[in-house]
Amino acid sequence: MTSQSQHIWANQAPNITRNISHRTRQTLLSALEVTIDALHLKKRYVLTRGNRLRLRYLVSGVAGLALSVSLYTGGQMEQQPASDINLIPGLAAPTSSAQAADHILSMVMPQSTTGTHSTILSALDHFRDGSGQIRRDREVLKTVEMLAENEPQSPGAQEKTIEISKGDTFGEALMNAGLGGTETQTVISEIGRHYNLRGLKPGQQFSLTMEPSDTESGYQFAKMSFSPDPLRTIEVFRDDKGDVSSKIDEKQVAKKLEAREVEIDGSVYGSADKADLPDRITANTISLFSYAIDFQRDIHQGDKMEVFYDSYRTDDGYLAKTGDIVFARMTLREKQYAFYRYETLDGHVDYYTQDGKSIRKSAGLMKTPVSFGRMSSGFGVRQHPVLGYTRMHKGVDFAAPKGTKIFAAGDGVIERASRLGTFGNYIRIRHNSKLSTAYAHLNGYAKGVHPGVRVKQGQLIGYVGTTGRSTGPHLHYEVLVNGVQVNPRSVKVTVDNSLKGKDLNRFKNKIREINQEYAQGLNNDKIKLASNE
Repeated sequence: MTSQSQHIWANQAPNITRNISHRTRQTLLSALEVTIDALHLKKRYVLTRGNRLRLRYLVSGVAGLALSVSLYTGGQMEQQPASDINLIPGLAAPTSSAQAADHILSMVMPQSTTGTHSTILSALDHFRDGSGQIRRDREVLKTVEMLAENEPQSPGAQEKTIEISKGDTFGEALMNAGLGGTETQTVISEIGRHYNLRGLKPGQQFSLTMEPSDTESGYQFAKMSFSPDPLRTIEVFRDDKGDVSSKIDEKQVAKKLEAREVEIDGSVYGSADKADLPDRITANTISLFSYAIDFQRDIHQGDKMEVFYDSYRTDDGYLAKTGDIVFARMTLREKQYAFYRYETLDGHVDYYTQDGKSIRKSAGLMKTPVSFGRMSSGFGVRQHPVLGYTRMHKGVDFAAPKGTKIFAAGDGVIERASRLGTFGNYIRIRHNSKLSTAYAHLNGYAKGVHPGVRVKQGQLIGYVGTTGRSTGPHLHYEVLVNGVQVNPRSVKVTVDNSLKGKDLNRFKNKIREINQEYAQGLNNDKIKLASNE
């Protein structure tokens, strides 16, 4: 091509591109949209917002045209004079595939992309052979891919973390993050299939992903996930069809036996916490031993508590929940107390000493009828904290936080559950014809507690409070014999409720198995052992 022809081509190619009729462009766009729908493509993947063909498809088309021209000139241009081949009337025809590619690129590239045009031509030079022809192999495709990588990319997905603030609703948080009203309702509906959003608390976090779209904001909902607890993860996502769906992933938990050794150093609860004993197991262990041990007087520095219990953990070690205490032992100075869980042949479950005696009745009344607390005042003469003068204190006071659980000291029938003068909220239980217990200053009563109801030893009956004449939350506890208050420590009531016959034999075999498993587990580290030492 002469320099004059090149000059004419360079000047006229942009005008040719601009002179393509508006009707022709609309026809081509309509045909392209039909093709996009037929191939189930998303329009934004092929066209820009201005309905212009994205650069990667333009380059692919140019490469294809260049390859076609190369094949054509390779076969026919040698047979025909160059003057007989006119791709565009009025312009000098290219004499090689290289020139053809140059002409086509100049024609389809608008003036604003002159730099891109030069970049493409320079990149194609690497793939020309000695005669200047573009090689007719797969390298052409690699060239197109390389050029497409240099194309300015459309905005990618946005990932956000949503945190629920105090006073915010979940819907408000989603809309503030960029979701529309319809999308917000759809996401809420999907989450509602697995979780009640009323349970959300301030600080709860969600992971949200938004993807580019043709909407006014330029983005639409893609997916969301959150974990209402360590065991569950809820995912809401837009599927391949564009519909919003959801699923829940729940971790599997396995039942295991775990053991803890707690050496008392300060308070029982503090020592148990150092030994990594779960709070629920600590409370239940104290409740068990309350039948035989006064935790206010009998516990000393260096005493030991051992617990063997069921736990439910995930594969990654998360404690989902705790189960029953299988075995517990308290070593107080030189004395030991050991209790074992056992189910009798008739299905009754209880805890027994190693001799087969039920701990709930063999020791009579519970010595500590609260889940935890300290004895703040004993039975006897004292200076009244409110009235200011000396008078007889006819019970035992246990100082404990408001709401602390109170248990029935023994089996019996509730005689009274109502307000009684300076005692405030008051409960009295009749255990037999001579023996009763009373509980005063309660904050409230347990569900179902009212006169005439039969209760079991250790059953929840109320909560510590400060009603009536009281200087602070505590339980005032009385033991009455023939209607007269007596020192609870002086009452000795025992009932023989030991296992017998086949149950006793089965129980002895059971405790041998438990002892062996406990010892083997500690020695072989098959059972998790923790100590606060």
